[in-house]
Amino acid sequence: MTETRHLTSIGDIARDTWDSLVPASCFYQSHGWLAGQERPDFAAATYTVVSSDGRLLAATPSYDFPAKNAPPLPPVAADRAVLRVGTRTGYHNEFLLAGGEAEQRDALAELVEGLAEHALRLGRDALLFDFLTTDSLRLLAGLFPVRAQLRSAEAVIHNEGGTFESYRRLLGRNVRKRDYEVRKFEQAGLSLETAPLSECVDELAPLIGQTMDRYDASLDLAEIRAFLKVQAEHLDGLSTVFRVVDEEGGLVGGHVAFTWREMLYARVAGFDYTRTRDAYEYFNAVYYGPLRHMERHRLDTLHLGLSAVEAKVRRGARLHPVWAAVLPLPLVQGAGLTRDTAADQALADSVRAEAGGGMEEGEWELGRITPL
Repeated sequence: MTETRHLTSIGDIARDTWDSLVPASCFYQSHGWLAGQERPDFAAATYTVVSSDGRLLAATPSYDFPAKNAPPLPPVAADRAVLRVGTRTGYHNEFLLAGGEAEQRDALAELVEGLAEHALRLGRDALLFDFLTTDSLRLLAGLFPVRAQLRSAEAVIHNEGGTFESYRRLLGRNVRKRDYEVRKFEQAGLSLETAPLSECVDELAPLIGQTMDRYDASLDLAEIRAFLKVQAEHLDGLSTVFRVVDEEGGLVGGHVAFTWREMLYARVAGFDYTRTRDAYEYFNAVYYGPLRHMERHRLDTLHLGLSAVEAKVRRGARLHPVWAAVLPLPLVQGAGLTRDTAADQALADSVRAEAGGGMEEGEWELGRITPL
């Protein structure tokens, strides 16, 4: 006998119990990350869980945003009042399910039905699964009629060999340029040190502010510091800050990353542009230093997220499609997948033109994406 519950805080469920469902690809749905994302003043979080005889079968967060805080909706959801399901904004979104294929389908059906009831109580008329993986989209569409659109591409370096040398082999003809970036960094008298986030919050926050200002994404310094402190509180044991230092040990920049299972997740970087030396500080702090760190710690995958896909592909990343999927409410049973295939293909073509590679044809043959 299964049971569906709605919890008001991730703290209402044991960390190990929740994380038993969270694979390496889903750091942004891990207990610690979600705890750091809980901001009742910003969005009301709910954690829907399906269990049987004390065993967790399915789980997901959902977020109800007030209008003043709501992120922009993708066009496929533009005419809807949605409950956002999965990661809060802009992060890899994948269903957390236990068991074999049949058990997973049954658990997902119960999870979605529970989410639908919750959304209707809130006055919402659709569920939005944003930045959803292709496999999760297909699984959802095998149970309910889904409206979907291609959303973006996320970049991941899959270094199956697990060493810095195996990473170099991924680069092909780009390897000489990347080696030059490492040499230029070293010749400039710069080096990398590592520390946990808790030791770096105060020194790093102003540098992150500088970088955000540089790219027209300004955020109040107190907000940056508060965000880092919350992450350190919940995730310090998973954190690594790659500190760029000069000959005297002065801080030039830094990059915050988190380890989850076999993966390292690049999060945020900041630099003091009065002290940088045009020595590829960013790429050494976000790519090359972390990849050497990964070799030492037996990690084989570097998650780089969305945007700036050309730079990421040139440094060995592969691109994976992510989707926006909408389920109108009340729920209707039965498989189905509706898309604007021309618009999806146009976006895929623009990503391909920007990236210049990194897109495996089988994964990006969008016409073959059908319900499971």
